Amino acid sequence: MFVLAHLGITAFLASFLSLSPLTALIASQLPDLIDKPPYILGIFPSGRYIGHTLLFVLLFGLSTYIITRKKIIALSVSFGMLMHLIEDLPYFIPWFYPFINYDFPKGPFKFTYTLELFILDLIGLSLLFFLYKTNKNFRKEISSFFYKIKQILNSLNK
Repeated sequence: MFVLAHLGITAFLASFLSLSPLTALIASQLPDLIDKPPYILGIFPSGRYIGHTLLFVLLFGLSTYIITRKKIIALSVSFGMLMHLIEDLPYFIPWFYPFINYDFPKGPFKFTYTLELFILDLIGLSLLFFLYKTNKNFRKEISSFFYKIKQILNSLNK
């Protein structure tokens, strides 16, 4: 899937589970943020490597809990990352790496934005708009997030 599909579907489903949609939404991007840059630089053998494993989801979720001591945040992070893996399912996912050896797809980085991906992105974007319009807590999370970003940027400019 592509970015908007990951964001919208994950946030929408997280809200139904009474998790933090914003936290799950951000965490849904972590597998690609971990795996894609090193792959493009030729360091990782695939764009779906360690960040696309259940071990990484577990370790990152556990680390989040140890740092924050907030179960809802840790569960939201784990859910967001797990949803990313599930949403990528039509393609290769090394679920149990490094415990099982995988033949990672080889070849240069290439990406084709298909009609299917475009439709999934439209669905994801629609779900985000729907969630924003109908979920007061999500709107508060978004407002708080951007307020904190603004504070950080203001403090850097001083």
